[in-house]
Amino acid sequence: MSPVEIVTDILFAGMAGMTGFFAARLGGEIWSRMILKSEAATRARVKLKRCAPLIPAFEQRRAKLRIALAQSEARRRAVERQIDQFQSKLDELQQRDDEMIRIVGRKRPGCRLFKAVMVNRHVQAAIREGRPHGLLDGSWARAQHVEIWAQNLPEAKASLDSRFPVSLGFTLIEMIEPEESSGAATEGNGAAA
Repeated sequence: MSPVEIVTDILFAGMAGMTGFFAARLGGEIWSRMILKSEAATRARVKLKRCAPLIPAFEQRRAKLRIALAQSEARRRAVERQIDQFQSKLDELQQRDDEMIRIVGRKRPGCRLFKAVMVNRHVQAAIREGRPHGLLDGSWARAQHVEIWAQNLPEAKASLDSRFPVSLGFTLIEMIEPEESSGAATEGNGAAA
């Protein structure tokens, strides 16, 4: 092959390539315009135009929901902290359950404050056997303090027996009337109640 034929072939190939490129480009443009002018494209544009304002609204809603979620999470953590605090207080109170004072009756004119110390023999037996009592707390195995408002000692004992019956294992260890005057004692206890 001569150099002229080679150059001619190259020019011819280049022209054919350019013609093909422009034909493809022109065909693509015509095809894209046909697609853009079609009814489906028009419906899609109308739908996009109608839905476009929703995007910022969804963004705002998402931001609000994130804030609400963060606030809910903070409240949940605060409630968990409160539960932990209450649980620790409850554990502390259960360790100090011998300090609990039970009150029978209420302060009325003419009533005096009697103090009693009681235990429950059934609870003590259950604890010795290594099992819990079915109805009462294990604190009843130790001495429990009870305050009784009554007019006299027999009435105090009767109130105590009706509230903590012997048939259920309650045993009175000691019952005393405070030595200080009942007026001063009742005023101090009335303010505390």
